[in-house]
Amino acid sequence: MNIAFEFRSKKDFSNIEVRLTYKEDNSFKSIRSQLQIKVTKNFWQEYKNNKRFRDGEKQNLKTDLDNHLQSVKDYLLEESNKTKTIDKDWLNNALINYYNPKMNEVIPSGLLDYFDYYLGLREHELKSKLSSWKKWVSIRNLLAKFQSFKKQKYEVVDVNEQFLKDWTAYGLKNQYAPETIKKNFTFIKTVCVHARINGMPTSLSLEKLQVRLKDEVFPKIYLSFEELDKIKATTFNDDYLDNAKDWLLISCYTGQRVSDFLKFTSSMIRITDGKRYMDLRQQKTSKIISVPILPEVEDILQKRGGEFPRKISDQRYNEYIKEVCKRAGIDTPTRGKKAEVVGKGEVREIAGEYPKYELITSHCGRRSFATNYYGKVPTTYLKDITGHSTENMLLVYIGKTSKDTAKESFDYFINAKK
Repeated sequence: MNIAFEFRSKKDFSNIEVRLTYKEDNSFKSIRSQLQIKVTKNFWQEYKNNKRFRDGEKQNLKTDLDNHLQSVKDYLLEESNKTKTIDKDWLNNALINYYNPKMNEVIPSGLLDYFDYYLGLREHELKSKLSSWKKWVSIRNLLAKFQSFKKQKYEVVDVNEQFLKDWTAYGLKNQYAPETIKKNFTFIKTVCVHARINGMPTSLSLEKLQVRLKDEVFPKIYLSFEELDKIKATTFNDDYLDNAKDWLLISCYTGQRVSDFLKFTSSMIRITDGKRYMDLRQQKTSKIISVPILPEVEDILQKRGGEFPRKISDQRYNEYIKEVCKRAGIDTPTRGKKAEVVGKGEVREIAGEYPKYELITSHCGRRSFATNYYGKVPTTYLKDITGHSTENMLLVYIGKTSKDTAKESFDYFINAKK
């Protein structure tokens, strides 16, 4: 027996159908029935084409749909082994029993209660990536605070236009960035869509609900060559700061993530035709890359007897490089977001204008490398070192637009015929 799922409706938003194909008396027969799950035609087409969703809401919906369809398939296969007769009535009854199991499971209708129920269902999956689990729990707790602030216990069906308006106002009042308010609401909406799949009533406007705030565009924080020269020229009596300074310079002249460059050792150095390179497999992408050892990195190795600086933790590195940049005078007032403790120990990124050294993080090294060498080194070489898959991803990473690239390419076009 073969089980497949189809979207056959002419409507834009409709139920998915299951189709069973089986052999009977030397011929093949097919029967169909509707599932209690609805999606848009456009989403189904993207889903069937194995599109890699970047939108958080679609990613979550895809995961829920994967789980739902696999669960239905497993159930039907199991039930088919218990009967000798498979026909339309059997399929309809099997789906009725699937969606209305005899066990008296009580599915909560309260929004916060259903959020907890949803987390319980996906706990094992979400905990496989700790950052995902922490994010979901954080939003769950924020929803509880919002409910307490409004002195109202919301039902799933209450997530409507008024809820969205109140949620947005609450986020702005508590200094959440527009982008954060949007992302957090996406998680709540995902939970509501899951509740609807389980037969819970939801607002008729749920599909259209969207936070409409204009995101603030912050400058990409990086250290220019001039600022790097200031850091190089600054001496430190404290060994831990001198050590962090050298790691910071290494990151800015190799373009690697903190998860990679803090693991550099002299044994990773390769010499070809008198030139030295670092060969490594990037931890995040598993890409194998080669990084030329530039004079600035060579100077640090010479200073340390051919070895890289002493190993330190990511957390300490982030703390120390702020102090390094502060003492080097990297203090230009800069617009950005900085993690601050608010309320009862809650850490949140707050937008504002800060001395630049306060905005320096471990990620700035890789961006500094990409930004400083962009336009000076062919982009294809640059992306091979940073590990970006495409030139467009690299341009987005350093904050370049089509206007920038058009301006920078002007002289090339003018001189093309010369």
